[in-house]
Amino acid sequence: MTNTLALFYDERFMKYDFGSYHPLHQDRILLHYELCKSLGLLSRKDVSEPSFELATEEHLRYAHTQDYIDQIRTLSQQEGYSPLDRGDTRAFPGAYDVSRVMVGASLAAVDAVMQRHSDHSWNPGGGMHHAHADRASGFCIFNDAAIACHHLKRRYKLKRILYLDIDVHHGDGVEEQFYSDPEVFTLSIHQTGRTLFPQTGYSHEIGDGEGRGYTANLPLPPYTQDDQYLAAFEAIVPPLIKSYKPEAIIMQSGVDTHFQDEIAHLILTTHAFTQIGRRMHELAHEYSSGRVIALGGGGYSYYSVPRCWTIILAEIIGAEIQDEIPSGWQQLFKKITGLEAPTTLYDKEAPTLSPTDKARIGRLVSESVSRVQDNVFPIHGIDKI
Repeated sequence: MTNTLALFYDERFMKYDFGSYHPLHQDRILLHYELCKSLGLLSRKDVSEPSFELATEEHLRYAHTQDYIDQIRTLSQQEGYSPLDRGDTRAFPGAYDVSRVMVGASLAAVDAVMQRHSDHSWNPGGGMHHAHADRASGFCIFNDAAIACHHLKRRYKLKRILYLDIDVHHGDGVEEQFYSDPEVFTLSIHQTGRTLFPQTGYSHEIGDGEGRGYTANLPLPPYTQDDQYLAAFEAIVPPLIKSYKPEAIIMQSGVDTHFQDEIAHLILTTHAFTQIGRRMHELAHEYSSGRVIALGGGGYSYYSVPRCWTIILAEIIGAEIQDEIPSGWQQLFKKITGLEAPTTLYDKEAPTLSPTDKARIGRLVSESVSRVQDNVFPIHGIDKI
């Protein structure tokens, strides 16, 4: 099992800027990158940092209408901010080109894996999964995740692509693109839309037409913890991957499921991401020739995002990393955020629930898993255990 990884990072990611009072702060990507560097991950012989080009307009048209592309180009030439949805997502000066940088990194991540320059790839600036064909949504201007899936279909002629989305929010923009397409299996694990944006992603959403059964949604209740989440993950993800046998896996790696993230209500710890990253690495090597293209995504806590993404990256390449965070990174963290830095990579404490609440949430998780198994497994001939 080889574990080479191509990492796509660009300082221009920092210019994707909705303003100082917006919850999306791109410094989280910088801090993740610098944490990887300080822990020695970027100096490993099996990790490379290739250069890449901006996405072209043709690439954007894979997933977006020409009118929408033209709108973003025009608005990005104006001064100040222009609301694109209900105010959460805004065009800003230079938005068109900055967004193309982020899409370009995801396209390069696909190329690196498909051309066997590396076994795996990682673009922390990607994972903008809410953008729709003709509109922005959920802090996402262009949907690099959907464009990457289209790129696998168009350039590399793949017929079985798995898109796995672990962001706390439903990956609605990607699902919409492939809802009737069996060549892209979209699988999203997220907090239920009953309590969180974008209010979609229910277990009965399983695709349409030829794509029926090639969409799966696992909505989870607020306050789902590590053990409950990981049991649900294991009950759904490996059986579907074993049945579908994807030629490549794109994983949107949002970490806003962490308990320190204030924008949502799942309460995972860093240890959950260790297991998720490790399991996806194993499954990719078992069923998709190791081809896993990992993208960033949500995550709004300075404390959790750099650590969780670093853990996922380390697991994808099978690297052992120290728990103690180097003092140089801690100083950088304080300089950027004004906050006291975390001193360890892994959480030492976890949120606790009363036995009654834990049992109630456990029942809700089990019910959600059962609905997915009832709705999707029979279509693929998978026995429900």
